[in-house]
Amino acid sequence: MNFGLLEALEQLEKEKGIMKEEVLGILEKALLNAYKKHLGVQKGVDLDNIVVEVDRKTGNIRIYHILEVVENVEDELKQISLEEAKKYDSKADLGSQIKVEVNPKKFGRIAAQTAKQVLVQQIRELEKVKLYEQYSDFEGTVRTSEVIRVTKDWADIRIGKIETRLLRREWIPGENISAGDMIKVYISKVEKTRKGPKIFVSRRMAEFVAGLLALEVPEIEEGVVEIKAIAREAGIRTKVAVISNELNVDPVGACIGEGKIRINAVMRELKGEKVDILKWSADPKEFIANALAPAPVTEIDILDPERKVARVLVPPNHMPLAIGKDGQNVRLAAKLTGWKIDIKPVLNV
Repeated sequence: MNFGLLEALEQLEKEKGIMKEEVLGILEKALLNAYKKHLGVQKGVDLDNIVVEVDRKTGNIRIYHILEVVENVEDELKQISLEEAKKYDSKADLGSQIKVEVNPKKFGRIAAQTAKQVLVQQIRELEKVKLYEQYSDFEGTVRTSEVIRVTKDWADIRIGKIETRLLRREWIPGENISAGDMIKVYISKVEKTRKGPKIFVSRRMAEFVAGLLALEVPEIEEGVVEIKAIAREAGIRTKVAVISNELNVDPVGACIGEGKIRINAVMRELKGEKVDILKWSADPKEFIANALAPAPVTEIDILDPERKVARVLVPPNHMPLAIGKDGQNVRLAAKLTGWKIDIKPVLNV
């Protein structure tokens, strides 16, 4: 029996990346169950002496019974007489086992139907597995998506072959998204479900900014420049602390780019949200000073190293800049560094 299986499976492997051998193994098991049902075998009855094989070169389906050679046959599905056994194997003897190919009448139609059902079902299942394997690699990265439709609570988007929802709470505050837009999203999680991979996305998370930088800055992708910390108030401002793993590479300059081309590309995707790139330091005083930029710092006192409390002195006329609108600058600096920062003006300056 041959239903053009190999041609169909080779096409399947070419178009969908589903390995031919995977489907053939599943098909053999399904055909075995179909054949047992064809024989009228009841559930629970053990017939482990039946083998169904699909020839990997021709696609022919063959069914074999592994039969025990006995003097008196009591079960034709499991036993064979010595006289009959000699017809298949001249060396057969009592107590031995022989492999006999059978060609049951009317099973061809059943086998064809079974093969078709298995192929359709397994194509769907294996497609889900392949999609999950493909999209699970996307977790923790930024990808481009197409906006399909927009409701008051979410935007339906398509990433490759999969549709998902960008919930409104994961939008950048104040942004407008319309059907047909091409937007970038951060894939925070890829979950395996019965219906296939489920993708969770965001444009609000701090990791979204890190992912955008990785797309624009080759040095980050190559590991030359490393993002050590990031703090974000979506739609308003993000602070990113970076270091270089090569002495001759300026991490801040690499992220900003010549003529600010790289950082401007990131901010365009962020709808104008300000992004501060600063140098990370293992020295808490230096790191805190860098994090408070663009405000100048006169002095930093470590008040409690265990609880990470520091007092920062700045010129009185730069107090508003250091604190930021509604406390935004100092709040992001504290989040970025992990230190509680108390800003005070320098007296007699």
